[in-house]
Amino acid sequence: MAHIYWELKEIPQPAGSCINKSDGRVFVFISGDTPVRKSKRKVIGHATSETMMHPNDTFKYLYPNLWNEHYGPDKLPEHILHAGLYALTLGIGYETGLYQILQNAYGPLYGNILMDYAMFSILERSDVSLHFPDRMAQHVVFSKDCPSEGWLSDFFQGKINENDNAAFRSQWLDECKLRGITKAWISIDGSNNNCDSVSWELAEKGHAKSRENTNIVSYMYAVNAEDGRPITYTVSHGGKVDSKAFQKMATLLSSHGIQMEGVILDRGFCTHDVFELLDRLGYPYVVMLQSDTFGHSQMVGEYSETIRWRVPYAVSEEGLFGISEKKQIFRQHQEEAFVNLFFDASNGSQRALSLISKILKATKEIQAEIQRGRKPVVPRALAKYISLRQEGQTISVEHDYGQWQKDVDLKGFCSIASSEDFGPEEVDRIYHLRDAAETQYSILKTQLGYDVTRVHSTPSIQNKFCACFIAAIIRGEIMNACKTLGYATNQMIRKLDRIELILLPNGTYAAIHDESARAKELLGLYDVIPSDFDSIATDVNNRLASSMNSQVRVKPSHEKQEPRKKGRPAKAKDNAPTEPKRKPGRPKGSVKNVEPAHQEGTVQRKPGRPKGSKNKVKADALASPDK
Repeated sequence: MAHIYWELKEIPQPAGSCINKSDGRVFVFISGDTPVRKSKRKVIGHATSETMMHPNDTFKYLYPNLWNEHYGPDKLPEHILHAGLYALTLGIGYETGLYQILQNAYGPLYGNILMDYAMFSILERSDVSLHFPDRMAQHVVFSKDCPSEGWLSDFFQGKINENDNAAFRSQWLDECKLRGITKAWISIDGSNNNCDSVSWELAEKGHAKSRENTNIVSYMYAVNAEDGRPITYTVSHGGKVDSKAFQKMATLLSSHGIQMEGVILDRGFCTHDVFELLDRLGYPYVVMLQSDTFGHSQMVGEYSETIRWRVPYAVSEEGLFGISEKKQIFRQHQEEAFVNLFFDASNGSQRALSLISKILKATKEIQAEIQRGRKPVVPRALAKYISLRQEGQTISVEHDYGQWQKDVDLKGFCSIASSEDFGPEEVDRIYHLRDAAETQYSILKTQLGYDVTRVHSTPSIQNKFCACFIAAIIRGEIMNACKTLGYATNQMIRKLDRIELILLPNGTYAAIHDESARAKELLGLYDVIPSDFDSIATDVNNRLASSMNSQVRVKPSHEKQEPRKKGRPAKAKDNAPTEPKRKPGRPKGSVKNVEPAHQEGTVQRKPGRPKGSKNKVKADALASPDK
């Protein structure tokens, strides 16, 4: 028998039902006029008396009107819906063109799901689909209904595919080009995720950054170095090295006519293949060199003492010194570039002191172990500086002072190769533009929860990374807007989450207009004003009241309002002559400065107390001083 709702109240048995006296089951005949012996029975619940019963699932299916009469609708609307992040995401989607691109590439249903999943990742800082229904049930979402965890798993497994993702990337690249990103330096970085998958083509053994013996999936992002806006991404199998993955990225960018001002790469791309590709494509570049690169070693040997704390070579106020010269980059290859050697005095001093501290601390600990009669172990990271010598039963500690001094002297030095002779100061400025890429990777891993890939198929991996990229676009827009206003990003996301729609007794939602001033400022940057929440409430009510609704979400249209600047507003300027600025002090002719009018025949009073005032000493007091 189907589930019996013992937890619900008893209800009267419907007309025409019967009771099985042996086990208490309530049933009905469903074969019409067929004789009773040949009729089919359907059990609809369990009797509690001759007239009352607890229904089961079959009753709910056969008697929907009676079910609603006794128990009401199956799922009551949420008492409160959070609408702030939805409104901001809708504004960002229209401002950047992202929402329309998703509609074109995936259609309304799946495009809305991706927008909802991006909001979930921003709110929860996680990509675990299991938490999605509970987190988003009390939020206004782009989808008509909040999908279940099982539906989401099927969605990432097979509802969309890599062809859809490629169409989205292509249209987003075109949008980036229209927004003028071709005139900016592009920062490209790569990473890898631990992956729970064990038998899919994208999951392979590689250099896991977690240092665990696990499968990984590699991915690469291209970011506008000026503002951190994500441009495109690629996903590769875990064993592919960055230099080969970069070729795919470069081809993708050039195929859309994005002729960049240059490419900024970290030391992970310091290989001959990458430099050869950059030269072939004609891309200007700024690339950090690894410490064992031939060009860096040559520059350190020739110029380390030339620039160390030498003020003629200072390139910044933070104690950075630099020099540039054209050098061969790799020993086995003839490519040359301008190698910029830098000495960071502040960072170098701290790292040198840290190394000295580690060696001295380890030495004391080893000597203490020897005094206790134990056999010490030299830390592996310090083995080239510290060694043990044993003579009979005596163990002594020795140091390689030459190696120690050499490594201390090298702290703070690094080299950056550039295709053109920009000079150390400009190379330093350009390379630090890649901080935007580092910020994006921090968002992906710490703010969106994409540090581990938890799906178990190639389509799911590809689709999850696409959802991650969409979330990164929206989160990056919020971050840049908050930076413009001087607000903390996560704090503002929490403030937006407090904007609510409340369910009224008549079953409709109404907006509660208690938006903070900061929330209004942030929303205003994307053409969202407080009255738009009334429109959002109306849209939600329409979704609940009727099954005939468009799935395309429309942002209310109105004249965009510029956010009010801080401080007292300036006076309006017109052609009317302005009065001269008032000087300090009371102006002449004011009321208090007007001398009192004198009556005719009166004498103007002189300064001081007039003679004969009431403070005059009495005559009797003068006559009798003893009194």
